[in-house]
Formats: sequence, structure tokens, C-alpha cells
Amino acid sequence: MKNKLVIFDCFGVIFDEIAPPFFRRHFDEETAKVLKDKYFIPADMGEITREELFDRMSRELGMKKEDILREWDELIHLRPYMVEEIEKIRERADVALLSNAPLGFVEKLFEENGITRLFDKMFISCNLKMAKPDPKIYLHCVSSFGKTYDEIYMVDDSLANVEKLGEIGIIGVHFKNAESLRQIKL
Repeated sequence: MKNKLVIFDCFGVIFDEIAPPFFRRHFDEETAKVLKDKYFIPADMGEITREELFDRMSRELGMKKEDILREWDELIHLRPYMVEEIEKIRERADVALLSNAPLGFVEKLFEENGITRLFDKMFISCNLKMAKPDPKIYLHCVSSFGKTYDEIYMVDDSLANVEKLGEIGIIGVHFKNAESLRQIKL
């Protein structure tokens, strides 16, 4: 019986980051961070749709929506080694996805890349109207399985999303590369 749960972030872990590199292409580091938060927090919280997000970016940044979407698509890269790692972990643990993302974006990527099968459950912030690092979203994810785990891990490239997880009984794994996964004891 599986008595461990491993939760994975999407962007920066399974896929390369998209929003930060996009904004850094066009703006300095500080402005890029401000713009990412400005546009993506409402989308991640489900307050605006993906279409509204890109319409707003186009209008306010003075860029053609088609150009933004083309650049965006160029930045989407699946990390095949992570697919292999998650397949190994699935043999000995329950596996979930927990991502801050706009409506429909992650699901579409997962279907296109045939990787939905890797996860027992998937949780996207926009559907839940809450986002990482709010402890409620992690607790919702865990409780949805309806069982008690001996160990729960959260793998995320954002230190802010993992640094306080110990307070709610989750072991945070700050992802930098596949070596980071060695912290997961299965």
C-alpha cells in the first residue's frame, strides 16, 4: 500500500518556466518580476481567463497578441527526464500535480504531451481560487486523497512555495534539477 504522496509543481519542474523568461526577454529583471505578478496572479486565481490574460498583456505591453502567443509557445519545453522520474516515483507513491496556472493551460499541455497519466490527481490554482504558497491549497490537495500518509513531499522550483511547508507536515523539496529528487525517500 502506498503511504507516501509526492506533489509536483508544473512550470520549472516538469516543463521549463515560461512567464519569467518571456518577461525577461523584453524587460529588465525587476520589471519582469513585477509584470509577471501583475498579469499572472489574477489568472492563477481564476479571476481572468487565459484569453483575457493575453488580451490584457497585448494591450498594456503594446505587443501583438499573436506575437506573444508565438513566443509563449516557443518557450514551452517538456523535460523528458522528469517524465521518467515521475514514472519511477509512481511505482511507490501516490502522485499529484499542483500548479499555479490560468484556466485550461496546464490541462492542454498535459494532453498534448500525453502525460496526464502520470498523476493520480491534478490541482490547478485557477480552478480552486487559491494559489501557492497559501497553505490551504496544499492541505486541499492532500485531503482530497482521503487517506493518511507517512510522508508527503512537495517538489517546486520556487523556494517561497516550499520553505514553510514543514509547518503543515509537508516536506518541501526545492527543485533545481533531477538531483533534487534524491531528497524524496521512497
